[in-house]
Amino acid sequence: MVQWSAVGLFIVSVDHAEHGLGAVAAAAEQVKGLGLSLTDAPEVRGAMVLSTCNRVLVLAELAGGLEDPESLLRGLLRRHGAIALAESTSVLSDDDAVWRVFRIASGLESMVTGEREIAGQLKRALADARRDNTASYLVAHLVEEALRTSRKVEVGTGLSAQGRTVVAIGLDLVARRVELAGARVLVMGTGSYAGASCAQLRSRGVAEILVHSASGRADGFARRHEVSAVAQEDLPGVLAGVDLVVTCRGNGTPALTSELARTALRERARNLQVGPLVALDLAVSGDVEEPSPAGLCVIGLENIRDAVPDSAAAEQGRAEQIVADGVRELAVDLERRRLSPAVVALRDVLSDLVATELDRLPAEGEIPVGKAAQALRRLAASMAHIPAARARIASEQGLGDRWLNSLTDVLGIDVEVDAPFLDLAAVEATAEAACPVTGLRIDDLAPDSSTNLVGQGVEESPKHLKPKDLTTVMKESR
Repeated sequence: MVQWSAVGLFIVSVDHAEHGLGAVAAAAEQVKGLGLSLTDAPEVRGAMVLSTCNRVLVLAELAGGLEDPESLLRGLLRRHGAIALAESTSVLSDDDAVWRVFRIASGLESMVTGEREIAGQLKRALADARRDNTASYLVAHLVEEALRTSRKVEVGTGLSAQGRTVVAIGLDLVARRVELAGARVLVMGTGSYAGASCAQLRSRGVAEILVHSASGRADGFARRHEVSAVAQEDLPGVLAGVDLVVTCRGNGTPALTSELARTALRERARNLQVGPLVALDLAVSGDVEEPSPAGLCVIGLENIRDAVPDSAAAEQGRAEQIVADGVRELAVDLERRRLSPAVVALRDVLSDLVATELDRLPAEGEIPVGKAAQALRRLAASMAHIPAARARIASEQGLGDRWLNSLTDVLGIDVEVDAPFLDLAAVEATAEAACPVTGLRIDDLAPDSSTNLVGQGVEESPKHLKPKDLTTVMKESR
């Protein structure tokens, strides 16, 4: 288990699986400026907001020692107007929050398992938080490590190689109604999904891609993606002549209104254009105004979710293992940082001892001062090397507090460090990890029915039948 006792790490989210896409859309409309609003409160050390078609999520680090941090966070969300988040039943803290961030970054919590779009969205959310100066060190470091792990999942599994993204599956559904090879397509929006849509459309051989943006960003987007921009006055005529419309603006205002759709459909009828006008709506808030007129076929996120195929169990299991390894690496890194002040204190004490000895040396004598000083400094470095190396080992094995106690008992050094960020003893090690003395792997430590642990310092309790807890017992017995 991951334990955050000095700080409070919380995730409050509304997601497609637990709350439905309608709730996600409602939450997305309430989070503008939320990160700045939260960090205005002195109890909030850092915050980051992620809003995608799958979920709306707030990752927040709260100060330690708060009496009821969850209620405080809900109150701050409510004060901002983020009611959907404030009333969400999905609130995770401590170790659960850490694991959730890693799983989200790796696509294991997405509508399409293993999709890579979420990594880019998470990266942009962190960039926005840094721009607004709302990302604390802990929030930023957690997200960075989660993204690093997501890249390992991409390389080490076949989940992303299958090309299953929200855009890709949506276009698969479109292809059942429209021949995409040689088609003319209008993209309404210039965000991340617009870029992903252009790439997917090109890979499927469309003849022409046009882009329209009510915000005036179409020209810049068109230059970057080598497509053609459409002016507002030309929009009805262009709509009447395309085979597919991809809407992905997602700002709460429909990109394709009912009136605009009816105008385009009437023009298509006059031009004797056969077949319905198909719209792929990728906006969580819905970019096609309802009710849609007859002749307009809308494929939305609900249709995409229903069409998502199951991922291969073996590939997903490998991804889960990579995520577990990533969490452990984060745990080791944070534990090392936690012990750093004690290592610095040790070096300072030894340096003071050397300085004292140097002061005692005569200005002149049979032993040159330079050589004596050099010898003493080498001695100090040697004295510090073993305890410092043991601190690193203690960090990796989750025995940091024991090392601190030893430092106090042996050298009389008392130094205050933060409470443990992560409990390494309870983070699952990889199946390949083995004891350097016995050669036993973690799996070898699982007791069978004939194993009697009572009388060996282990209480007769179900919690001691987990491999990770037996590992802890073995560590403590060494």
